[in-house]
Amino acid sequence: MTEVSLGFRALAAHRDALKRRGTVLMLPGRAYSCEMPLLAQTTRALRSDGWVVLQAEWHLEGLPHDPRGFVERAAAQLDAVERQTGPVLVVAKSLGTLAAHWSAERGYPAVWLTPIFRASGLHPMPAESEALKQRIRTYPTDNLVVGGTQDPLWVNGFTGRGEVIELPGADHALETGSMVASARDHRATAAAVVDFASKIG
Repeated sequence: MTEVSLGFRALAAHRDALKRRGTVLMLPGRAYSCEMPLLAQTTRALRSDGWVVLQAEWHLEGLPHDPRGFVERAAAQLDAVERQTGPVLVVAKSLGTLAAHWSAERGYPAVWLTPIFRASGLHPMPAESEALKQRIRTYPTDNLVVGGTQDPLWVNGFTGRGEVIELPGADHALETGSMVASARDHRATAAAVVDFASKIG
């Protein structure tokens, strides 16, 4: 087990952003914090485009006993933070994508980065993975899904109601064996997230 601590960090939109858009609820992976490359770059891009980003912070020694319940409590904590008026966008990676059921109930548009569609490795959650795959496949509002073809937790060729981006050769961190290619994929993902977000905010 598991939950060592649970908190959040609030990051304001950049002052030079041309428009104030809304609030992002960002939920990281089990061992992939919001300060790691993909989420850090995505955060910078969203803030530059006028979004306030509320980041969940947790420190886990392993999977929580109730992974979905843990992530939903973190999402609810972010959602309860006093914020400006405007749309709410969920951006989640890996373990954080278990918030899909919670966010669907609230009608929040969402970005799902490397969702856990298969039970494997550090994420042995067959029931949660199957339910998550079905929830995202039929997600009731706008959503963007990003995965890599070398990610053992991803289902190659996945389709759903939302937009799907599949990165050839990318693993669960959306990285390849090439530092240059990995940085390019992270930039492209952050740009795709901002483009998606601009359509709702």
